[in-house]
Amino acid sequence: MKQNRTKAAIASAFTRLLADYPIDKITVKMITDTVGCSRKTFYYYFTDVYALTRYICDEQVSRFLESNGDVDNMRSEFLNLTSYFRSDRQVILNMYHGYGKEELECFVLQTSLRIARNYIAAMPEAQGVSKEDQDTVAHVIAYLFFGIMVEWTGEEMVHDDDYRKTLDTALNSIPAILRSMQK
Repeated sequence: MKQNRTKAAIASAFTRLLADYPIDKITVKMITDTVGCSRKTFYYYFTDVYALTRYICDEQVSRFLESNGDVDNMRSEFLNLTSYFRSDRQVILNMYHGYGKEELECFVLQTSLRIARNYIAAMPEAQGVSKEDQDTVAHVIAYLFFGIMVEWTGEEMVHDDDYRKTLDTALNSIPAILRSMQK
């Protein structure tokens, strides 16, 4: 149990530092000084700051999906994800503008794919569409949302109206796509 607390403390310290510093300016020493542990302890849990960043993103995916899995529609789910980003705006931007961009993008893609798969499978229009074709549509939607999120994040998370309009246009096309694939 202590190991989990120490690992969580390291991750929490890193996240707090991300609120003030770009990811590429944060050192292992800064993290260990914030936690009050040794470098040896840090390296017991993580091989480097990249591994810590991946760990945090994986944890964020799990936490987000646990707390947002019962929403009635895909639009709400994607808007929840943007709210989630906005709630930690400076942390997200400091990751995005540093070497954590890849991990952040992986987080968005993994989460988007899971959201899309869940909702497409439940749509009436998906009846009569093979699982393989449903998965293809889920991937298209996930990559579409991924692109929208990356653009929005790259623009410092402004232009919310443009973001919502693009999201709505994309999501409104899904039923027609699925109907065209029915056998």
